[in-house]
Amino acid sequence: MMTSHLLSQRSQLINSRSDTIEKMVSANALKIEGLKKTVDFACAEINDIKSKVNHFETRLTTEEKKMGFCEQRLTDLERYSRRWNLRLQGVTEKGQEDVRAEAIRICESTFPEGGHSLADKIDTVHRVGRRLQNSSRPRYIIIQFSSRVARDGVWKAARTSEFLRSNQLRFTEDLIAPDRERRRVLWPAVEKARKEGKRAHFVGARAFVDGG
Repeated sequence: MMTSHLLSQRSQLINSRSDTIEKMVSANALKIEGLKKTVDFACAEINDIKSKVNHFETRLTTEEKKMGFCEQRLTDLERYSRRWNLRLQGVTEKGQEDVRAEAIRICESTFPEGGHSLADKIDTVHRVGRRLQNSSRPRYIIIQFSSRVARDGVWKAARTSEFLRSNQLRFTEDLIAPDRERRRVLWPAVEKARKEGKRAHFVGARAFVDGG
């Protein structure tokens, strides 16, 4: 009887523990299922975000290309518009000055072949920037021509003008900032070539040595 009673107690204990384990397994299964759903939802969200990120990256690349194209177009347009200009350096500043009249006089003296008609072929004339106090260095002058023929005539004549040299005046091209920087970088090579007796000059931002 004692053995039968012990077996019954152990059987009940085993059944009780089995039920407890089964409930724990069931509860854990529910938790795992819940976690699986959460992970699946998170994965779906991540995939959706990845898809959106890829979409925006594609759009960003496209917009960057468009922006780069627009910036290049603006640079080209600015470069082209400045081909109608010349910079004049060395003109002393005065309190009351007619900078246009002075620029026309210098252009006519530099390029006498252009005659007095040069006055009609010069559009706007102005000094660049603010006048600096306690500075004797004059600001340069921008001369915008309405005729490329007149502009190129003055520019060509300026290269050998005794009038400019004797008056310590100088014409230069009106280059955009990137072209000025490129010239600055190339100048040592041009200077070296000239010292070696080679022909070296600039056309815009490009340097040519002995025609090469």
